This record gives sequence, structure tokens and C-alpha cells, in this order.
Amino acid sequence: MNKTLLAIIGGAVVVVVGFVGYKAMRLKSEAAKWSGPQREIAEEAIVHDGSVTTSRFVTIIDAPIARVEAIVWNVEGLQQMVPNFKLSKLLESEPNRKKVEIAIQALTLPTLSYEMEFVIDRDAHRVTFKTVKSQAQDIEGEYQLQASPDGSKTRLEYKTVARDKVAVPFPQSVLDGAARETFVNTARAIQKMVKPS
Repeated sequence: MNKTLLAIIGGAVVVVVGFVGYKAMRLKSEAAKWSGPQREIAEEAIVHDGSVTTSRFVTIIDAPIARVEAIVWNVEGLQQMVPNFKLSKLLESEPNRKKVEIAIQALTLPTLSYEMEFVIDRDAHRVTFKTVKSQAQDIEGEYQLQASPDGSKTRLEYKTVARDKVAVPFPQSVLDGAARETFVNTARAIQKMVKPS
């Protein structure tokens, strides 16, 4: 092989390694923004057990439970409310059940697509959800709402169990940061929407 060809190959390798290193550092930097306390998160727990991640986040919304519940149940509107949601298309709807196609992107991670089923129990102030179709992971969880004693605020608890179907090539701290970012952006969107116009 001549020296020119070796120089070109060497240069290409340096560029590729540099780009991959840059992307990894950028991703870690983005995740670091979401580590530690966030004012929207009153309580948090993230537990990893192999390919299963259990998450729990709690926030307090400054609005009565009926207003918060109406926004939480508007899952087909996620795309308009929360920047992480790139798609939220209603596929089926019944009074207490919805099937929605969702595409979500957190940090600078690849966009993940899901078909999800949501069910509301208005008496219990709970919205449960589960994956119907997904290539990346199976998710099930719930939003549980509780009114404050004076009825002016709502405690919103979000719990999920995610089971990875494929190996994830990202550090756990990055994935935890992505979960926090999505929850914080959702809490901010709900808080913004409940404000009187």
C-alpha cells in the first residue's frame, strides 16, 4: 500500500474516532444536566435489575385534580405539549381506553416508537398504560393523582417498569437522565396547561 492511501485511511479513522468520542461526550454532557435534584421532582427512585428498570417520579401540580386528570388523559396531545414526544397519534378511542402511536426522543438518543394502550379509572384517579407494540422495550406503568387536602393542588405520581428487548449501548446514567428529562418536561407542560389563561 502506498503512503498516500495509508494517510487517507489513517485520517478517516481519526475522524470517525473523533466523531464517536464527540457524540459520547455530548450525550454524557446532556445527561449531566438532568442528574441531581430538579425542582419539578418532589420524589424520585430509579432501580435497575439487569434489563429491567423500575422508575418512580412524583411532582406537585398547582391545580385541582380534575384539571390535571383531563390533561393527563389527553395522551394524544403529548406531541403538542411535551418536546420529547415527536408523535402522539390516536389510533383507537373509547370512553376509558385509548390506543396511541408514540415516538419519543430524550437527550440526543435515537427516537423510540411505541404503540401504547392507556386506560383511565376516574374513580381511582389513575391512568395506566402498557406497550402493545415496540421493538426496543416493553413498558407498563401508571399516573396516580391525589388531591391536596384543600383541593388546590394535585400530587402526580408516575411509575413505570421497562423491560429492554435489545441491548442498550448507552451508560445507565444517560438513560436515567433521559427518563428525568422526559418527566420534568411533562410536569412543566402540565403545569403550563393548568394555568388560567
